[in-house]
Amino acid sequence: MNDQQAREDIQIIRTMLEKTKKTTAESGTIFIVWGILITLALIGNYVLAFLKKYEWEWINWVVFTAIGWIYSALYGMRKERREPVRTYAQTTARHLYIACGVGFLLVALVLPRLGIYSYEAITVLVAAVTGILFFVMGGIFEWTLLKALGAFWWAGAVVISLFEGLDRTLAYTLFFVAGYLIPSFVFRAKYRREKARA
Repeated sequence: MNDQQAREDIQIIRTMLEKTKKTTAESGTIFIVWGILITLALIGNYVLAFLKKYEWEWINWVVFTAIGWIYSALYGMRKERREPVRTYAQTTARHLYIACGVGFLLVALVLPRLGIYSYEAITVLVAAVTGILFFVMGGIFEWTLLKALGAFWWAGAVVISLFEGLDRTLAYTLFFVAGYLIPSFVFRAKYRREKARA
């Protein structure tokens, strides 16, 4: 392979990464939908815990999670029809989303329900999985901000563990809004600005 060929190959790879970043930013809608659903579930959980209606908390989570999974499946099918060809990074990211989604399901709903650990541990474990999601996404798409969000969530897992009961739920909610919901809107707005300039 000569120097010219190597430069062309590198340019193709860079172009593919940029295209993947734009596609991911465009699909920021799914992150916003999940962010809103989880925020509503957190508020519902907080209210139910405050009212001492603990037996309804898992139903609250099942309902919002089911809505999110159904939306994700429909969104994925529609996106697949519009974009039949994916880059390697997009395929890798898709597998990461599915893996972390299953991880969230196990950590937050299935394992505590089976009595493997206390419900108190859920927010700490979910924060750790969220850190993995963002850090690996940052590596796939070469976005330092996403890696920083991953580190933010890992630190959040430690900070959240210092609280108990409703205070822990409130601490997690604050981390979620700051480290997931707001960045989702920021990424979406950034994409729209870049698209308007193009």
